[in-house]
Amino acid sequence: MRTIATVLLAAVVLAAGIADGFAQGRGGKGKRREARAPYAYFEAKGLFPTSLVAAFPAGVTCPGVASPYGSKTRYDGSPRNNPHHGYHNGLDISLPVGTPLLAIAGGTVVHKGTAGQLVGSFVWLHVAPADSGLPVHVFARYQHLDRPSPLAVGVQVAAGQEIGVSGKTGTTGGHFGAQGYPHLHIALYVGDGPEFTIKGPMLGPKSLNYLDPLGFYLPRPVDAIDNHTLRDLPDIKKTILVPARTTDGTTVPVGSKIVWPVACAAE
Repeated sequence: MRTIATVLLAAVVLAAGIADGFAQGRGGKGKRREARAPYAYFEAKGLFPTSLVAAFPAGVTCPGVASPYGSKTRYDGSPRNNPHHGYHNGLDISLPVGTPLLAIAGGTVVHKGTAGQLVGSFVWLHVAPADSGLPVHVFARYQHLDRPSPLAVGVQVAAGQEIGVSGKTGTTGGHFGAQGYPHLHIALYVGDGPEFTIKGPMLGPKSLNYLDPLGFYLPRPVDAIDNHTLRDLPDIKKTILVPARTTDGTTVPVGSKIVWPVACAAE
């Protein structure tokens, strides 16, 4: 029976034709959305709260998390309604329009553009294990940029390098109305290799799994990383110290290869 159920679930997922809701960005109000996959599909890929909390180094003040990974509510407490059964597939950082956005590690720009509601202008980075210190390939999506990233696909970036500026594209006309909500939504996915495909604003293949962006900052070395492991961490290990880049270009702690996606103020 388990085998039959697995086959049926796979068939439903295939019919739905989505990995992370490929329907995102296909248009706004009044446009048809593809059917959602069953939640079991998303849960297997790591879409659930992990309860990780960000902490920042002493002496710096950083824009914090306004809506955490896996949350079913927005920063203002309103319920989410999305193709992922209401679960947040990234984390949000509230920011004024035009705030510089930073590469979380050295990597390569692999996709960029502008899509519709829920997405807006976006840019994707591929971060290899050599640059992240993690045993997986990381694909980071920054969205709601004020305008498309000025960087060309294929460009190599360094940790802390500006890759675009924050905005509110893709947030107007829905829950937040004409005013929108200026913020960075950053979502991370992991895979065993660097291969991927592109469909609209999204990267595939479906073998890519979700990663709570705060999990990216786990202390190194890390033998394995996935959201199931992060969820099972003891509470004492769920507060994650996040390295920062200050507005004057200093990295704290010195020598860190990974940083928060927004510059922090030195106190």
